[in-house]
Amino acid sequence: MLSLTSDLLTLLRALDKIPYQPAPREFLKRAPKYALHILTDGITPQALQRAPTPTFDALAQRGVSATDARGVFPTITGPSHTSMLTGARVGTHGFLYPKMLDAFGNRLLEFSEGLMRAETIAEAWRARGITTAGIGSRFLRGADMMQTEGVFGEDFVDITQRAIAALNDWQPRYLHVVFYVADSAGHLYGPEADETLFAIQQMDEMTARLLNAYADKNLDDELVVVVNADHGMAPVHETIPHSFAENAGALAHGRVALSPRGFDDATFDALLNDPRVDDIFAREELELLGAYGPRWGEHVLQLREGAMFEFSRPLAGYHGAWCETDRHIPMILSGAGIRAGAQLDACELIDLAPTLSVLLGGAIPEHNQGRILWEALDTQNAAPTVGNYVDLLLQRESALDELKQLKRERAGGAMYRSEYESERAEILLRARMNLAAMEEERKRLCERVIE
Repeated sequence: MLSLTSDLLTLLRALDKIPYQPAPREFLKRAPKYALHILTDGITPQALQRAPTPTFDALAQRGVSATDARGVFPTITGPSHTSMLTGARVGTHGFLYPKMLDAFGNRLLEFSEGLMRAETIAEAWRARGITTAGIGSRFLRGADMMQTEGVFGEDFVDITQRAIAALNDWQPRYLHVVFYVADSAGHLYGPEADETLFAIQQMDEMTARLLNAYADKNLDDELVVVVNADHGMAPVHETIPHSFAENAGALAHGRVALSPRGFDDATFDALLNDPRVDDIFAREELELLGAYGPRWGEHVLQLREGAMFEFSRPLAGYHGAWCETDRHIPMILSGAGIRAGAQLDACELIDLAPTLSVLLGGAIPEHNQGRILWEALDTQNAAPTVGNYVDLLLQRESALDELKQLKRERAGGAMYRSEYESERAEILLRARMNLAAMEEERKRLCERVIE
């Protein structure tokens, strides 16, 4: 009988007919041949700062740490992981997990990741022979090797041992390792509780083991390392009964509620005047966030930070909304191809897919909407300037803030309906022009990099 660790692996390698042929990357001073991508699910930059993390600290000191990295809406694991691995926003890849409206808007359904419709980095890189392995991820579709969290749950030691085994036995060009333990601790105890900080410390120690495994194989000089979270997490100080949303014709889940037919004007104003409500997104705002999907409904109500709808058990932390604590994430890039000490300001989770594609010499995924993080790359000559794109990204945030303030002024009776509609149309026009300019800049930053 063939053994898994010798004969069978030799046979499998022989059957792999795609040679390793990365695209030329002469613009990099030291192009990596391997990537280790650590995803620390659900931690905030503040929690990472507080936890003792010598490994993550050393990576940041030798590379770059983003000061203003943000995720995607909704700030939930499934959509976020999918956006990170495709470069596509949620409205493009269509994975609205964990909840969506049924076709008639009568109830909430679970959204299967099998319905996701965007190319992953694993699929995009295959033609170049860039092998991929996912340990702990259900979302790296097309990977040469994948073991999901269903195999080992949140056992971070087991996850690490399996990842090291994959490196030793298979030596994938891209190794994606997902740790969920800090996310669970944040839900149970709070995003900056001692238990959560201890979980982050454990992930730091596991990352050190992984880096040692690369060093043992003399691959560390050809390795780029990425460490990031998929979303943040806000502390929960108050739970809201589902009836609060249901009485207004919406279906509650987590920190948001989906309204199938939308709120009438009186209900809309009353909700915005309620201190428990942070914002109500209409289709236009969801489109600005790149998050609109037909199963969202006409309005999405978002609770203020610190509040969530009732859950089956009390929770001390939750995420899912578009607020500072939920959307801001830590992001570290280090190693081959990365310029130590570079300034990396405003960036997004979706930027990792095209950036890793450039670093490893694979094709950028077909549905990518992220930009290449040129300011973090160690290039031979001057890299393309990214300042215009960053300014446009921040202008998008400003437009959403303007719309939020405008809605509150209308709800408070500070303006006539006609005045409100006129100002709203003006802001939306500017915002759509902004999105078009962002797309042109993104294309400029991505064009002709990989043929």
